[in-house]
Order: sequence, then C-alpha cells, then structure tokens
Amino acid sequence: MRLLNLLVRGIVAALFLTVVAGATALITMWVATDKDKAQLPRVIGMDSTAALDLLREQGFQPKVSGREYNETVPKDAVISQRPSSGTWVRKNSEIRLVVSRGSDAVALPSLAGLPLPEAQRVLQEHGLTVGRVAKVHSPEHPKGEVIAQDPEAGALIRRGSPVALLLSLGEPEEPAATLTPPGQHYRDLFGGEGAPRSAP
Repeated sequence: MRLLNLLVRGIVAALFLTVVAGATALITMWVATDKDKAQLPRVIGMDSTAALDLLREQGFQPKVSGREYNETVPKDAVISQRPSSGTWVRKNSEIRLVVSRGSDAVALPSLAGLPLPEAQRVLQEHGLTVGRVAKVHSPEHPKGEVIAQDPEAGALIRRGSPVALLLSLGEPEEPAATLTPPGQHYRDLFGGEGAPRSAP
C-alpha cells in the first residue's frame, strides 16, 4: 500500500514538474516574442516631423503615404495613422501616415494692373484658374492689362475655382470721319429748306 502511495506521489510530482516546465517555456517564449513588439503611440494631430522622429525612436519605420487638404487639421500635421494607436506592432514595421495640406480655401490675390499672362501665373500659384474673360476699351489701362476681377481680391475661395477677369483693350479707336450727305450743308444754312433752286 505504501509503495502504491509513493508511486502515485511520484507520478503527480512528475506531472507537476512537467506542467511547470511547459508553463515556464511558454512564458519565456512570450517574453522573447513580446520584446520584438511595441505599443504604437498616438501621433494624430502632431507635426509630421515630430511624429516621424518619435516613431523612429521607438523602432518603427514611419512613412508619409499621402497628403490631403483638411479644414480642421493644421498644415503639416498628421491626419491619420495605420495601424491605429494602441496596437501592438512588431518593431521595424511600416507605419503609414496621412499629412494635412491645410485648408482648401485660399485668399484671392489682387490681379488689377497685371498683364494677363502674369495674372494667369499668379492664379496658378494659388491653385486657381482663369474663368470668363471680358474685354473693354479703357484709356486708363494699357491693352492686355487686368482692370477688375470677380470675386474681388481678399475673398476666400476653394482651390481650383475659376476667377473672372475684365481685360483692357486699350485706348478706344478714333471714330471714322462721317461724310456729309448731299444737300446737308444747304439744309443747315437755310433752316431745312434744302438747296436753293437754280434760276430758270
């Protein structure tokens, strides 16, 4: 009986040691695996340069995957990140960031007084286009110069919007000399009676 009890105790002890050894091995493996991972910090709203530096310091490989206009997120700040913050990610993993281009609205510059090619260049630099162009004679503006614009300078408009221009044709041309109709001179002199008749 005593021998049976000793045998049972020995088997139980052996099983216990086996379980402990297995659990220790699993814990060791988990710790070793966990060392290769880190929890991803939140970089949304941060300046993109600071966000990139922070992620590199923590062993990740950050990359700006796109830039978008955004009305609420300042220019050069992070709009979104993938994977999301709080996720446990392997070190050296690629982290993709979308960075803000700033507001889509732009203040319209003054174009009055510029020649048309220069006005086109200025609009292009601001992400705008030339819309309808009307032309009128103007003694105050040389030919090809912008007289006015619509919308007016300083207005906030979305990038890609057209801007209408009023362009000068320069000095008005001199009117052609009018020919006096036959008999007009006599009518003026004789109160509309017409030319005098010849004597019979």
